[in-house]
Amino acid sequence: MERIAGRTSTLRAIHLLDHSLPQYSGYSFRSRYILRSLQRAGVDLRVVTSARHGAPDCLDEVFDDIPHARTPRPEGFLDRLQLKIPFWRERVMTRAMADRLEAVAREFAPQLIHAHSPLFNGQAALRVGRKLGIPVVYEIRAFWEDDAVDKKKIAEDGFVYRQVRRLETEVVRGADRVVCICEGLRQDLMGRGIPEEKITVVKNGVEVETFDPRPADPELAASLGLTGRRVIGFIGSFFFYEGLPFLVEAVAELRRQRDDFALLLIGSGEDLEPVRAAIARAGLDDVVKCPGRVPHEKIQDYYALIDVFCYPRHSKRLTETVTPLKPLEAMAMERSCIGSDVGGIRELFEECGVGRTFRAGDRADLVRLLGETLDRSAAELEAEGRAGREAVIRKRRWDFTLAPILQVYSRIPGVDAGEITQMPVEDPGLLRR
Repeated sequence: MERIAGRTSTLRAIHLLDHSLPQYSGYSFRSRYILRSLQRAGVDLRVVTSARHGAPDCLDEVFDDIPHARTPRPEGFLDRLQLKIPFWRERVMTRAMADRLEAVAREFAPQLIHAHSPLFNGQAALRVGRKLGIPVVYEIRAFWEDDAVDKKKIAEDGFVYRQVRRLETEVVRGADRVVCICEGLRQDLMGRGIPEEKITVVKNGVEVETFDPRPADPELAASLGLTGRRVIGFIGSFFFYEGLPFLVEAVAELRRQRDDFALLLIGSGEDLEPVRAAIARAGLDDVVKCPGRVPHEKIQDYYALIDVFCYPRHSKRLTETVTPLKPLEAMAMERSCIGSDVGGIRELFEECGVGRTFRAGDRADLVRLLGETLDRSAAELEAEGRAGREAVIRKRRWDFTLAPILQVYSRIPGVDAGEITQMPVEDPGLLRR
């Protein structure tokens, strides 16, 4: 094991990411908030992204004044006959990522490497960390095998699933410290025999200054045909597990009972075409508006159009263990929220003390809850919205939720955090008067 030279008293860290901005995703924005908070705390940072990010013409870029090193896609690896071998693609990309990480680490001389899931990033970080004598923090946002099941890449509890789960557990055991985003993931890891003291929960949060309540734009509402209607909505990635076609089917049933509402679905992803197909089958073009992705700088204006957000997630291992980020943004915008009673949503709603649930997969129960929500007065929805924002401000601001990260760093033997022991706290005077 080598020991790289040139370390200074300033805490220096490399963050290894699957992808980052300018790709828009919940993953990218959590990464950005973590990096900006560490940067404000005085940590010297570098970022390395995997080949899955998609390397631009220039492999070295700067975002938020932080150098980002892109991993080039291995030449010709898609043409290899070995692609038929399980995990060959992942092995090749992990090797390329490790090579890029090692080159940056030799130049930058970090005190630690903070690798963010999926597990292949953790494998690359451990390979380089052990070679150069650099401690590794591994952060889990979701388990790769559960996401792969939802995308129908592998079978749940099949041979590949079990092998990936075994590899993930090996990475967790090999890391010096482990971070996960919610209690559901922590419990899963402890069930695998990982010591409780090794795991730290660093929850998702919201930039409450950015997601500030505002009145709906009447011109934007009119352009979407929403004027005079109560609006149910969803803003986020259209993943299969989100259950959006299921929501459209429930809305079709509700439409036979009343006509005072609309459904607004903002975003894109693998389930976009199935969603649009469900709208067409039900003949709901006048009720369900699905414009796709909208400019990120305008997203708050679309949040303001929606009276109540619905998160109809299906019950799967991923949704039962992982808390979503998007409901927190809706709460910060003072919007009422409902969702299925999967573990991740229940954890979030119970912590914040707002939000109501229906039985996951039960369309009749969702129709019931939607109807009850539409029958609530504007004053009731506004009061719940204010309570949600207050809960987010008190418990889920990024400067609050990210505070444990530096504590994780400081507890690693050989890492000198110096005077950098806590995140800078923003002005807490954020509650609306």
